[in-house]
Amino acid sequence: MRDHGLSGGQVATLLIAWSVAGFVFEVPSGAWADMIDRRRLLLVSGLLYTGCFTTWVLWPSYAGFLLGFVLWALSDALMSGTFEALLYDELAACDRTGAWGRLRSVSETAAVLTMAAASLAATPLFAWGGYGLVAWVSVGAAAMSTAFALALPKARMVERESEPGPVVRRYLGTLAEGVREAAGALVLRRAIAAYAAVVPLIGFDEFLPLVLSEGGASTGSLGVLTAAFIAAQAVGTYLADRVSRAGRPAYVVVVVSAGVLTAAGAALPFPLGFAAMSGGYLLATSAMVAGEIRVQHLITGRARATVTSAAGLANEVASMTTFGLVALGSLGWSIATVVAVLAVPFTVAAAMTGVRLPRRAVHERSGGAEREQPALGSGPS
Repeated sequence: MRDHGLSGGQVATLLIAWSVAGFVFEVPSGAWADMIDRRRLLLVSGLLYTGCFTTWVLWPSYAGFLLGFVLWALSDALMSGTFEALLYDELAACDRTGAWGRLRSVSETAAVLTMAAASLAATPLFAWGGYGLVAWVSVGAAAMSTAFALALPKARMVERESEPGPVVRRYLGTLAEGVREAAGALVLRRAIAAYAAVVPLIGFDEFLPLVLSEGGASTGSLGVLTAAFIAAQAVGTYLADRVSRAGRPAYVVVVVSAGVLTAAGAALPFPLGFAAMSGGYLLATSAMVAGEIRVQHLITGRARATVTSAAGLANEVASMTTFGLVALGSLGWSIATVVAVLAVPFTVAAAMTGVRLPRRAVHERSGGAEREQPALGSGPS
C-alpha cells in the first residue's frame, strides 16, 4: 500500500476500518449461518475474499483498498462460525463428534503451513513479476478456495430455512437464541471467557520483528526467524486436541507456562529471548485452539454458528485490547519492555478464567446428549 502512495496515517485508517467492519459483521453473519445452507455462505465468503484481492489489483487507490478491506472483513465474518458449525453438525449427524478436536487441530495446522508456504512463495514471485504477479496469484488462490466450498457436504441437520414465518422475525429469533446461549449458559460462558483470555498472548506475535530487533537480531535474519516462529505455531495447533482433553489443571499449567515464556522471551536478549517466545507462542496457540474445540462441544442449542461468532467477537475484543495497550505503552517504553510487562496481567487473567473451567472434558455426544470423558491426569470431580 505504501508503494501506491498511501501515507502511514491512511494505512492506519484502513486497518481501523477493517477491524470495525469485522466487529459489525461478526455475530449478525453467524445468525444467517444458522438459518440457511452453510455451504452457500462459505461460497459467498470465498467470492468476497476473491473480490477483495481483485479490487486491490484493479483499483490500487485509498478508496480501492478501503473497499477491499471491507470485503475482507465481511468474508471473514461469513466464514467465522459457519465452517465450524458445518463440520461439527455433520460429525454429530454421524455420531462422531469425538473426532472434532483432532480434525480442528489438523485443519488449523494445515492452514498455518499453507500461510508459511505462501509467505515463502511471495519473495520469488515478486522478483519475477513484481506486485502485480503476487496480487493476481492471490486472486487465483482465493478463487480456488471458493471452488472447494462447492465440494463440501450439506450438513444433515434441521434447516431453519424451511421454518414458517417472516425471514426477519426468524433471523432475529435465531440471533437472540445464539446470544442468549453464549451469555446465559454458565459452563459455555466460562469456556468462551477462557478462550478469549488467552488470545492477548497470541496478539504479541504482531510485534515479533520489533521485539527481535530490539533484542539484537539482525534484520537479515528476521525472515528465517519468522518462519521458525510459524513452525512453532504449527506444532501448537497440532497439539491442541490433546490440550483440550487434558482437563483444567493441565490447561492452566499450559497457559501459565505460555505467559511466563512470553514475558521472559521479550525481556531476554537474542537468541535466548527468541527461543522462549517461540515456546510461549507454541503453548498459547495450542491453548487458544483447544478453547475453540471446547466451545463447540459445549454448545447445545440450534444456533451453533451464532454462538461461535459470539466467541469470535470476544476474540476480536481481546486482540484489539492487546494492540491498543501495546501502542499506548510504546509511547514511553520499548516494545520488548511493553510485551514483557503486559504478558504478566494477561497470564493472570488467562489462568483465572482457566481455573473456572470444568475439571472434566466434554468430547462426545451420543443421541444428542453430551458425554463426559475424564480429563487426562485428573481424578473424579
